Amino acid sequence: MRKDDQPEFGVKTETGELYMLNKKERILTIEVLRLTLATAAGREFLVERFGKEGLKIAASLLKEMGVEAEKTQGQKRSSVS
Repeated sequence: MRKDDQPEFGVKTETGELYMLNKKERILTIEVLRLTLATAAGREFLVERFGKEGLKIAASLLKEMGVEAEKTQGQKRSSVS
């Protein structure tokens, strides 16, 4: 396994849930969430599917992954380690 493909471990402190993403999965997840939160249609989808809590969950997940949701609109993609 290449170093870039090694999984990253994380624990959500509130529930103790464990998740594991490799670098490519992490980048994909961040980009999908950023795009979803940056568009009106994306935010509307989250609210329809998951309620208003869906927006908070998406923003929280980005924050846990080291990305500020408020800063996603109009910014270029930054590198993710």
